[in-house]
Amino acid sequence: MTYNRVIVLANGEINDLEFVRRRISADDFIICADGGALHALAMGIQPDLVIGDMDSLPASVIERLQGSKAEFLRFPAEKDKSDLELALERAVALAPKEILLVGALGGGRFDQAIGNLLLLTIPLRAGIPARIIDERHHIYLTEQEITVSGSPGETVSLFSLTPEVENITTEGLKYPLAGETLYFASTRGLSNEFTGHRARITTGPGLMLVIVCRDQRNGF
Repeated sequence: MTYNRVIVLANGEINDLEFVRRRISADDFIICADGGALHALAMGIQPDLVIGDMDSLPASVIERLQGSKAEFLRFPAEKDKSDLELALERAVALAPKEILLVGALGGGRFDQAIGNLLLLTIPLRAGIPARIIDERHHIYLTEQEITVSGSPGETVSLFSLTPEVENITTEGLKYPLAGETLYFASTRGLSNEFTGHRARITTGPGLMLVIVCRDQRNGF
């Protein structure tokens, strides 16, 4: 079966469950990484797959999930991959048209947040569009071309994750780049702005993180 979209719910903090619930449709395939299942249940959403070591789930919730239609894949606590990495690999194996990661930023562990950002490499290498979202941000990883949405005046920041990203050209941003290079650990690409509702970014060789910061009143 082919899915248009897979939503991966991580175990991080989600400040506004209703914000997420309104954006999940009936035909989305829902993968929960361990405690991400608690977010799904709190929203009244039935997971299609729960994966991880289950150290964040009470026994009563595990029993409930095992008795549901959800596929349930349990891994040992001591392993070489995080629960979210396992979940994202499964998402990529489904070959959807898009993957959304939710709950991947909050939770008080900055190391986990950084690791989760880097996991966007998995769908990128598979050629599947993917992004991390919360109430204020859309986060993408690109190595060629991407079009992102926003509103005039909202922030777009570009960061090189490789020593350099060459030949960057932008359309729809207040401070345009034309065939320029961004270097790792430089803030040259920080705090650009939408001039309209879309921005197109093309790059040459290199890996670039694109972060769209939305006004709360605009949502997504």
